[in-house]
Amino acid sequence: MTSLRQGRAATLLVIAALLVSTVGDEVAMVALALRGADRTGLTSVVSAQMLAGLVPGIALGGPIGRIVDRFRADAVLGVTLALECLIAAAAAAVADGAVLLIATMLLLGALGAVAQTCVMALVPRLFPASDAQLRVNGLMESVRNAGYIVGPLLVGVLTSHGGTGLALAVDAGTFAFALLAVPVISRWLVMAARERARTADTGGAETDGAETDGAETGAPPAAAKTEGGLRVGLALLWAGAQRRTTLATIVVTVAATSVANVLLPFFADEVPGGMAVYGVLLATWSVGLVLGPFALRGRLGRRPTGVVAVGAATIIGLSYLVTGAYPLVPLMLAAFLCGGMANAVQNVALRTYVMADCPPDVRGRVGAAYGATLQSSVAVGFALAGLVPADWSRWAIFAGGGVAFLAGSVGWIRTRAMEPSPKQAEDVSVTAGTASEGGAP
Repeated sequence: MTSLRQGRAATLLVIAALLVSTVGDEVAMVALALRGADRTGLTSVVSAQMLAGLVPGIALGGPIGRIVDRFRADAVLGVTLALECLIAAAAAAVADGAVLLIATMLLLGALGAVAQTCVMALVPRLFPASDAQLRVNGLMESVRNAGYIVGPLLVGVLTSHGGTGLALAVDAGTFAFALLAVPVISRWLVMAARERARTADTGGAETDGAETDGAETGAPPAAAKTEGGLRVGLALLWAGAQRRTTLATIVVTVAATSVANVLLPFFADEVPGGMAVYGVLLATWSVGLVLGPFALRGRLGRRPTGVVAVGAATIIGLSYLVTGAYPLVPLMLAAFLCGGMANAVQNVALRTYVMADCPPDVRGRVGAAYGATLQSSVAVGFALAGLVPADWSRWAIFAGGGVAFLAGSVGWIRTRAMEPSPKQAEDVSVTAGTASEGGAP
């Protein structure tokens, strides 16, 4: 009963912090972009702001991973939220020029990448069982996506009443609110570690020795190695043939569909209803993002997570393929609803697949490598989209969807063929932890 209450409380606290901080992230991004457009009138400044928010997760993956592995993830999360609160408050008061606006987005992007890595490291520590991680990741995905919907709406209300300064001040408040949950999460981590230590001492269950180190404080293992940074994280992330196939498929599909994301506003001009339909399509995708994780509560949630992630990526490609081939509003709405649901399922399944068997002392680096890999794929897609003429947008969306669908189909067949049978899984366990620091599987 104690464990059940503990799990529920920890879940609620992590979810509450995630929801509020996600709303804060969206408020900051939209409010800073609006201020950049208003104060400078330059598209190049807004473009640089968007890029500044994306780059830290790629460029700083190594240091971020080492920090999360070296120190307690809950403490790092608390410091990160406090810094985000201070920077948002300062931006509300002084960030007016192009340099300060871009610098603010850069700092918030870096801190956001740290917070995401902390959450990825905390979930396996609070919920060691992979099925529990899948459920928690699914709930977090729905909550996070709900925050993505609420954030821009909140900015619209706040800026209409008090300008971007009010929006950024409220943004600082969201980070302060999320910060209140950190001490309670820390207490539950200590209690969970002590319970694991008692269980191990009485011989009631087999536990990973790395998990029981520091049981009295909930701290990471004292002997954990933090050398290597992103290189080690990437080596562990991509260790094993099945992981390489799964991740390579996702990288290709994410890059291909990111091209389509950039070109959708241009494609909207060719569709009856124009930008109004474009807005409805985005809203439909967002609804799918919130609903998608609930699909994992049935039979789908009992399937191998790597196979599920690749299958979901295939459906995302199909949704864009259908949109480019048949630009009929009812069909596009159906495609975007399915695509949004598949997008959420892919995120949950892939995150669980990557972290479920990750050794405790490298979770930060693997999480950072995971984020850097996906953000790099998005950046490649954005760059490729810049080479496409605006009047080719429909067929570029069709092509991007086709590439993603084809890559996903091939990857799905291969990952299914590589999935071990239950008997093989018992006989041989191949995990990310078997990779050497030099990168060999």
